[in-house]
Amino acid sequence: MVESGELPKGTVRYPAEFVKEFAYKVFASVGVPDEDCKLISEVLISADLRGIRSHGAARLTFFMVRLGNGVINNKPKMIFNRGSNTTGTLDADNALGIISSNRAMEEALSMAEEHGSGFVAVRNSNHFGYAGYWAKKAMERGFIGISMSNGGRRSTATFGAEAIFGTNPMSVAIPGGPEKTDFHLDMATSTVAVGKIETALREGKKIPKGWVPEAYGEPSLNEKSILNYDVPLLPLGGEGDSTGGHKGYGLSLMVDLLCGVLAGSNLEERMAGAGGNSKAGTGHFMGAIKLEGFRSPSLIHDEMSEMFSTIRNSKKVEGEDKIYIHGEPEKFSEEENLKLGVPITPPIREQMIELNKELGLGYEL
Repeated sequence: MVESGELPKGTVRYPAEFVKEFAYKVFASVGVPDEDCKLISEVLISADLRGIRSHGAARLTFFMVRLGNGVINNKPKMIFNRGSNTTGTLDADNALGIISSNRAMEEALSMAEEHGSGFVAVRNSNHFGYAGYWAKKAMERGFIGISMSNGGRRSTATFGAEAIFGTNPMSVAIPGGPEKTDFHLDMATSTVAVGKIETALREGKKIPKGWVPEAYGEPSLNEKSILNYDVPLLPLGGEGDSTGGHKGYGLSLMVDLLCGVLAGSNLEERMAGAGGNSKAGTGHFMGAIKLEGFRSPSLIHDEMSEMFSTIRNSKKVEGEDKIYIHGEPEKFSEEENLKLGVPITPPIREQMIELNKELGLGYEL
């Protein structure tokens, strides 16, 4: 989701290509292969352009900590096992999650092109960027795209006091057709993504009620400006079941089953590796479905457009004049940031300056 609040004082806008090149150089400096560096920098700049500031340049230090600790394999030998014409598993060999997710989605797309649908569950992986990138990848080729990922020690089960799950994000993208509106849902199954809390804390903003259990104090950042694990996040819907917290918990568990059990990854391993000092054991689930398997794509596109028109023209609450379709705010943000430059807030700029110095990149920031 776009971080739509006012940018903090001292924010500097850089050309998108500059931020992308900087990210490329960061990963190249620690031995990540050239093609992988290109893909990683593309995913990170895509997040910043689309207004998902928590998953762009803000993620550089997160990755560098884990690469520095030796818990990510930057030259993996991934193995894909096809279980049927439309399903398979990928052992990522502890790869960067962006690299394994790309391979998994390509395998899913290949199966979908031939058989109408394709689904791949991934094990032994790591953080994969923002979920929406992978669903969008399928959508841009005309398929329905599905992407999910799990984690550990971030959010609770309903009535639980211990952080067990990750924020377990999921994305579904449905192409709307030429010159029309796509549907692009991208969400965490916790009340908020970790990166949103990190962004708020870095910018000195108060954490809204309902993001974390009331029994805990304020969450905090460690010395690398990464969220500590001392305060759990709540499932979507909040505490207990009176406001639907059990539904968010159910969605989180669903994501974990698809990304974990189907792939053969272990929850305890993910919980142990969450802090970045041992293997993360992250799992993903990627899917692609051909529209033609249902009806004529043009009919689907036309009816989507009609539905969106009905939604947009419906009555609005006082003070609001527009209802958005999922994916529109990110698209508008991308157009603005391509024109004005990618906003880099003071805390993230400080991290980039530190990385620039540590890695001897030689940039003027």
